[in-house]
Amino acid sequence: MPEEQNKKERDEEAVRAYFARPGLERFMSELRRRYASSTVGARGYITLPRVNDEERQALDDFYGTYSQSNPKEPERYSIAKFEKLLLERRFKLTVAELLAVLNGGKVLTRKEQQLQSEEAWLSMIDRALIELGDGQPEKDGLMRWAEGLRDEASPGSRTLRRQFAISREEATECLRQCLAALKLLHRQADKKPMRLPVLAAEVVGDAHALDWKQVAGRVFWWGLTVAAGWNPHGMLPEEEESGSSDDAHPVQHSNAMIIREGYRRGGIIDDDLSSQVMLYSPALFGCNEERVLTLRQVERLAEEGLKGLPSAAIFMVENPSVFAELVDAHNERSATIACTCPQIVVCGSGQPTTAVLRLLDVWLNHGTETASRCYYAGDLDPAGLSIAQGLRKRYGEKLTMWRMDEILYRRFAGRGVPLTVAERERMRTVDYEWAPGLSLTMVDVGIKLHQELWLAELLDDHTVLCCAGSCPSPSSGEA
Repeated sequence: MPEEQNKKERDEEAVRAYFARPGLERFMSELRRRYASSTVGARGYITLPRVNDEERQALDDFYGTYSQSNPKEPERYSIAKFEKLLLERRFKLTVAELLAVLNGGKVLTRKEQQLQSEEAWLSMIDRALIELGDGQPEKDGLMRWAEGLRDEASPGSRTLRRQFAISREEATECLRQCLAALKLLHRQADKKPMRLPVLAAEVVGDAHALDWKQVAGRVFWWGLTVAAGWNPHGMLPEEEESGSSDDAHPVQHSNAMIIREGYRRGGIIDDDLSSQVMLYSPALFGCNEERVLTLRQVERLAEEGLKGLPSAAIFMVENPSVFAELVDAHNERSATIACTCPQIVVCGSGQPTTAVLRLLDVWLNHGTETASRCYYAGDLDPAGLSIAQGLRKRYGEKLTMWRMDEILYRRFAGRGVPLTVAERERMRTVDYEWAPGLSLTMVDVGIKLHQELWLAELLDDHTVLCCAGSCPSPSSGEA
């Protein structure tokens, strides 16, 4: 046996020495790539462009041929003939066996890689199920969700599978953390709801391990909602979930509310303090000062209390500077002419936070008589128009665009900032129903505008709408 082993090692060393020649390097690299990417092993031909003299001599020696140098034409080498010569000569190896010797282990075809990956996936899920099953009812929602991960039938499985493709070790740890947190939460279902950082710290030792931006956090959320009997799969597709739930993310202002609802249904107290809204409403607060309300405070505002406010339109602006100017202007009017007209001014501070949307929902979508319309003014740039479009989609005809049309754009286009190439390309693909043609005009002119440029018009409109005793449309824009 030792002699046979020594002979095998000598033979393999001879194989490695032969195929390590510089003239065969490109050929062997392409052969390995073709073999690994196939389903049944390498077939067909290997084509090498710009074959140099060293490569030509090495390959001609192996194939037993003579080829003339022609740098302009690529050379084609039959893989079937290569394997036939391997078996006939002293190597007596197949392509698969040769690659195994050179690689130090078997080179898997794509089909073999897929089978191996599937076996590893199922093994990971089965081990997790065994750990979860300890003291867990077999047919409760959590166990059914975890079992559904095996064949990727459960929401969240695609998120986990993507992580598995990147790193099996990280996916295994991700699943372990999720199930440990869900199991702990399940045991404490009859107790006070937990805050997510507290739960994460107790289970993982890292208060941010289950944040939405983490893969473990998103998988946890899907398991949490399904175990609670609420399946949001149709509302929040997994293909879109990987974006941040941060209120500042331009495509997430509606998804963020779904995410918060999922936490609440599952017994998690979500972050209801960092999401805030700047609001000016003297009738609500009893003084001519703005307030910064957290989401928690917004949700505590009783709908019946809001109904008691005098009827008023809502004025919402994108930028804090414009918000401050509107508030200051009203305070000055109040001091000089004792203006008592109802005022509701909201600042979106860029992309509206969940607190902003909750407040608008109460006033616009819940049948209150406090406010029947919201005038929205934002920047005439891709981000500002995207915000406006999202708000229009959410509130429909109750939202009126305020100074956001092509006429105003052309008036101020000489004073703006150039659009970037990426912004212009983005605007070619969109259109705004309240201002048809605006996007293409902006692409042609190549300028974006900030709403501070037409502050005087916004102040005049606000005065007319609030102090004239009626609500005529402003002089420019859809409103």
